[in-house]
Amino acid sequence: MATVIQTVDGVIVNQFDVDPAGLSFGRSANNQVQIDDTAVSSNHAEILIERNKEGKLTYLIHDVGSTNGTFLNDQKVECQPLHHKDIIRVGWNHFVFIDENQRDFEKTDKITKSWIPGLYFTEKK
Repeated sequence: MATVIQTVDGVIVNQFDVDPAGLSFGRSANNQVQIDDTAVSSNHAEILIERNKEGKLTYLIHDVGSTNGTFLNDQKVECQPLHHKDIIRVGWNHFVFIDENQRDFEKTDKITKSWIPGLYFTEKK
């Protein structure tokens, strides 16, 4: 599962889970992420989910014809794959994309064998 975290000046103000149907952004009430900002279109953007033949999920940010555009890591996009910790900007609102599968890899420690037989240790990344 993936999550989108809304931040203001680096402070988390909201969190939205991306459900299997995706996640929509916009000013109108029919969006899961409703944004009260005149720079945001009524229906602005959406996160889509695609599954390949092996069952791996790919998340995509898709601009649905907004007036001011949707930005991914400060680049205007139409439809682009999302990666862990990507920054989505809708109007003046910033969202961090968190892929829980990738997050688990970050928590994994690297175990290294020392020159002393039988001694192993973990390293900080």
